[in-house]
Amino acid sequence: MSTKKETGDYGERLAKRYLRFRFYRILETNYKTRHGEIDIIAKKGKHIVFIEVKTRKQEHTEVYGRPALAVNYQKREHMRYSIKSYLARSNSKLIPRIDIIEVYLSEKGHRIEHIKNAFGAQG
Repeated sequence: MSTKKETGDYGERLAKRYLRFRFYRILETNYKTRHGEIDIIAKKGKHIVFIEVKTRKQEHTEVYGRPALAVNYQKREHMRYSIKSYLARSNSKLIPRIDIIEVYLSEKGHRIEHIKNAFGAQG
């Protein structure tokens, strides 16, 4: 992976494969609003899940910390506005949830950590 975008795109492909394997139905990817972008929107059971994917090379974890730390307050607020926009447009009756998928890349392959309901109860 030579660029940050290529690394991120690869991580999103791995995350989608991971979700499909766990019976999530992908509804949308890279959903854009004026407030930002939601990487993956999926359905699982009674939940509509808004997923932020963060990919990091394993060797960078010691320097920058785990990928989920990059989802700061400002990013969470942008996500909330984008989620409200999506829910208003879709008229979904499903229960919204925000997850983070961390993708760790190394020379030996990859590892995925799925943080469900990453920010607790949504308000």
